[in-house]
Amino acid sequence: MKMTCLTRMAATVFILCPLTLGLLADARAASLFSGLIIAQSQQRGVKVVEVRPDSPSGKAGIKVADVIIEIGGEKVLSLDDFVAKSRGRGKKIPEIRVKVLRKGKLLDFVIASYSVPIYQAWKIKAVEPPYTSLGGVSLFQHWVGKGDRELAENKQEIPVNAKILNYREAIGFYYFALHYSPTSVTVGLKLGDAYKDMAELYQSGGSLPEAVRSYGMAAEIYDKSSRIATKQAELEKILAGLQNVEERLFMLLPQEE
Repeated sequence: MKMTCLTRMAATVFILCPLTLGLLADARAASLFSGLIIAQSQQRGVKVVEVRPDSPSGKAGIKVADVIIEIGGEKVLSLDDFVAKSRGRGKKIPEIRVKVLRKGKLLDFVIASYSVPIYQAWKIKAVEPPYTSLGGVSLFQHWVGKGDRELAENKQEIPVNAKILNYREAIGFYYFALHYSPTSVTVGLKLGDAYKDMAELYQSGGSLPEAVRSYGMAAEIYDKSSRIATKQAELEKILAGLQNVEERLFMLLPQEE
């Protein structure tokens, strides 16, 4: 009976998820442009001097002598321009589209570096963790702990913007943890709750587009958690989360006069 209710509730809230499917986790990770050596081109853009075959750029199809002229829809004018535009974006998103000139032809490539375990289990493209070992410490527990500590700070009297930043950091850390245990319903619930609580902050502050996107992401996480949950207690928490998201979304609908 609970699963029937859960499925019906998920269907009600999940209408937002096509808008947010693949919403990118906002977190630090290894750069998309690692393994790529470039130099100033004689004209516009930057010239690829060397590219490691196993790097994100190499796997995407970037080759030596290619001239990168655009990153994520922004034109690259010089080497300094490339560094400025790639440094931040290449560490916070799991994929980016670039345009290159190769022997006079304009080509499009998508450079990607996202967690395969998360994508296989959740169909969400999240950035990979920044390192693969930590002195014998469980990386799963390490990232869960960092996420929990970020959220613990929100229990203090701090500005709303600081709380939202903490939620974003925590979400990123929980995705890192999920990379090492992609079927963890516990982490899935932490993610769903963080998205939901962040959405409530956005809603209370009048930032409705951000609230809708975050509620949609919470609904997506809860729904996918329900597909791998096996314990009654987990299903009840998922149902409660979905019900809360549905109630909050109805509050955003125009009120009839």
